[in-house]
Amino acid sequence: MAVRLVGLNCSPRDNSNSGALLRASFDRLTETYPDAETEAIDLATLHLEGCKACETCGKSKKDGHYVPCIRVNEDDTQMVLDKMVAADGLIIATPVYFGLPSDLFSRFIMRTRVLRHQDFRLANRPVGVMATAARRSGGAETTILATWLPFVRNGCLVVGNGDGTSQFGAYGWAGKRGHILTDEWGMEQGFQTAERVYTLAKVFQAGVKALDYENPMRFSYSSGTRP
Repeated sequence: MAVRLVGLNCSPRDNSNSGALLRASFDRLTETYPDAETEAIDLATLHLEGCKACETCGKSKKDGHYVPCIRVNEDDTQMVLDKMVAADGLIIATPVYFGLPSDLFSRFIMRTRVLRHQDFRLANRPVGVMATAARRSGGAETTILATWLPFVRNGCLVVGNGDGTSQFGAYGWAGKRGHILTDEWGMEQGFQTAERVYTLAKVFQAGVKALDYENPMRFSYSSGTRP
């Protein structure tokens, strides 16, 4: 059975280092594991509107039936969300800005709220992060940790880069476009992160089949809130 991984390149640049790291890691992954299927999506090429915080998306407060985001027909977001739901694992590649992921990532990830409200449709998917900075000490770790947080809220399983160094993810070091391809250690970490996501996705896929497992997570508008 194929293991499907979807990667989101969250750089606002064309021909970005983030995109190059993601695609090189995917290329090596598919060469190493024939059952791996990968797709890289450049968010900068899509029309993505911001969340309107309308409090109506996901699931009806009245009877619990699913309702789409009110912007479903306004942009390309639903297409990306559908690909994420269909995937077995997710990779996020982002440049580092002030020790945080890109604004493009932040704007897009808020739109995954609809999936959380629809009883955590991204639950149990492993997620790995690749962060590229202009300096080795440029905030890659804080960027990775910040990128993890919305996925924890979505019920996902965040992973590091495996046994190479057992770090939080991939730390890329690059300046001009294409410079990442000369960062041998950053490229190795990128592959390790993709491999870790692939491995956990494959194990979870097998477990679901063996146990006839169904996601038990259910979203509640009232849990943990005050009347």
